[in-house]
Amino acid sequence: MARWCGCGDSGADRVADGRARPAVLAGAGVPGADELRAQALEVARGWSPPGAPRSWRLTAALFEAIAAHDGLLGQLAVLPADRLPALLGSAAIAFLVRRDRPVPLARYFPEPGADQPPFDERFFPAFATFCTARLDDIAELCRGRRYQMNEVARCSQIALGVAAASAGSAGPVALVDLGTGAGLGLQLDRYRYRIGTGTYGPAEASLTLACEVRGQVAPPPARLPPVITRVGVDLDPVDLANPAAWAWLQACAPPEASALSRLAAAADIARRHPATIIAGDIIDALPRVLAGIPPQQHIIVADAYTAVFLPEQRRAELAALLAEAGQRRAVTWLSLDPLVPLGPAGRDSVQGLPLPPALIRDYQHGGVFAVLGARTFDGASDRGRLLARAHPSGQWIEWLSPRPSASPGRPAR
Repeated sequence: MARWCGCGDSGADRVADGRARPAVLAGAGVPGADELRAQALEVARGWSPPGAPRSWRLTAALFEAIAAHDGLLGQLAVLPADRLPALLGSAAIAFLVRRDRPVPLARYFPEPGADQPPFDERFFPAFATFCTARLDDIAELCRGRRYQMNEVARCSQIALGVAAASAGSAGPVALVDLGTGAGLGLQLDRYRYRIGTGTYGPAEASLTLACEVRGQVAPPPARLPPVITRVGVDLDPVDLANPAAWAWLQACAPPEASALSRLAAAADIARRHPATIIAGDIIDALPRVLAGIPPQQHIIVADAYTAVFLPEQRRAELAALLAEAGQRRAVTWLSLDPLVPLGPAGRDSVQGLPLPPALIRDYQHGGVFAVLGARTFDGASDRGRLLARAHPSGQWIEWLSPRPSASPGRPAR
C-alpha cells in the first residue's frame, strides 16, 4: 500500500510514502485479486473510523468500490506487488476523472483550491459504470506508472519524532529522507504545526499542519533543531517543474480538498528551497549519502511509509548500514510505518522494536495505522524507542511510552 494509505509523502509509499516507492520489492510476486480486495478494504477501514471527518468519506468509498469491482481487481492483479496495485489503481482512476471529467463521477472529486464536494451513495454505481467502461485505460496507465504519494501532513508526526530524538541536544542535524518523492519531507522545519494545544514552527510559514493528540501521554514540544544538511533518496524522484509529473502527484494524493491544498502549498515551498535529491535504490545509495555528511552533525534518517515495503532481508541491510555509520557518530533511524507483514496480519515493527499485544490487536482488527519509532546507533549503543501510533494521513497521533526500550539486537555485519 503506500504512504497515505492505510496503507504518503517518501525508495518505497509511493505510501506506499508520503513519503515512497520501493526499489525494493525486487522479485516480489504478483498478488491475487482476493489479496488486493483485502488490501483495499484495509485502506477503507483506516479512513472510516467512528467520528471520521466527512471529507474522508470519498477516500474510504473509493477503496470500497475498488474492492467490489471484480473486473478492476482482475486487471490490477496482474501487476507485481511492488507496484502497489490497489493504490496505483486508485491514482489512475483519479487521474482520468480529473482529466476527462466524466459525468456524474467527476462531481465527487475535489479540485485544487475548491471545497470538498458532497458525497452520497450514488457514487458507487457511477464508479462501477466508469471503471467498467474504462478498464483498458486504467490498466494502461497502471502499466506505465508507479504510485507516487507525498502526504505532507505526516510531517507533523515526523517532526515530533525529530524533537524526541534530538531532546537534550541543541546541535545541528542532517536530515536524510528515504523515498522522498518530491522532497516535501525535507522541508519540515519550514512548516508551522498545530499539535494538540501547542503551536510550533516559523510564524511566517505559508503552510500550517494540524495534528490531533490522542491518549493520555503528551508528546514532546515539536521544537526542531537546526537542519543543516538535507538529502533525499528516491528510486524515481518527482520533478515539480514537470507538469505531467505534477498532475500524477496530485492524482496520487487522497481525494480530499484539504490534502490537495496541503500538497500545493508544500510543493511551492520545495520549489523555493530546492534540496539535494539522489535518484537510486535507497539501500544502494544510502552509504555514500551518509559518508558525505559532515561528522559533527547528528544524522536523522527519516523513513515514512518506506521500510514497510522492503523485504525482510532488505530491512536488515538497512539496519546494518545505519549501525555501521553509527560507529563514527550518532545516527537515528526514525520510522513511521505500518506493521509487517503488510496487510491486516501485520504484527511486527519494521525496526524490530517490541510492540504491546494490545497495539497489535488494534492494528489487526481496527484498520491500519503507523507506528513511530526511533532507533539510535551510537558507537556500541543500539537503543530503540516506540514513540507513538499515528493516522496514515497525519490527522492524529497517540504518544506512547517515552522510555527507551531494550535494543532489538545489533544487526550482523
